[in-house]
Amino acid sequence: MFFDLGGTLFSYGSLREVFGRALAGVAEEFALDVSADDVRHAYQVSVMTVLSEYAGRPYYRHRDLFAEAHARMLERLGVAGAAGAQGPVAAGPDALGLAEVTPRDGVRDVLERLRAAGLHLAIVSNIDDDQFETIWKALGLDDCFDTITTSEAAGSCKPDGRIFEVARAKAGVAPEAVVFVGDSLQHDVAGANAAGMRSVWLSSEPTAPGSPHVPDHVIGDLRELPELLLG
Repeated sequence: MFFDLGGTLFSYGSLREVFGRALAGVAEEFALDVSADDVRHAYQVSVMTVLSEYAGRPYYRHRDLFAEAHARMLERLGVAGAAGAQGPVAAGPDALGLAEVTPRDGVRDVLERLRAAGLHLAIVSNIDDDQFETIWKALGLDDCFDTITTSEAAGSCKPDGRIFEVARAKAGVAPEAVVFVGDSLQHDVAGANAAGMRSVWLSSEPTAPGSPHVPDHVIGDLRELPELLLG
């Protein structure tokens, strides 16, 4: 069983407060007459814009993606000469609040039950290695997993097929023997489906209207996994 990391084993909501403080500091740093909500909205729009531009690339470093988003945000807020600005990314994972992430409720129990059933558990994540190391230490789940594959190590970002092949080679199994669990239709479900794996979408919504990526299963909580897979 392969798991995505961010948004799956932990919620990005656990980073909201820390990252919110980092964004709030932008207005002060550049003496901008804008609210914290204005900064947050500019950042959200910038991230979505850059994500759409990077989407077709088989590989990219996330430090580059978020640095570009930070620069775009500053441009939206009217900061002159923002091109090349790095933002919190340049200060490292701690500045992004990554050391404060916590697992979703019940994650360890779920993983221990799956391991007890004899399943090979793996992490397959779109993430840079330094960011992964900080998050992984905070989560404290290392003893629950057999293998780990980051996009930086694989030189491939989901939904590109190479990262799935690298992870599968570590596990030594055929594609049809793999169940992939993730929260992203575009990255996790689309990539796993294309790789011949079964996909499980973690979502608060039962369906995603208009999406061409259809998961084999949909769950609203990771604690549903043992019953789904083990009966």
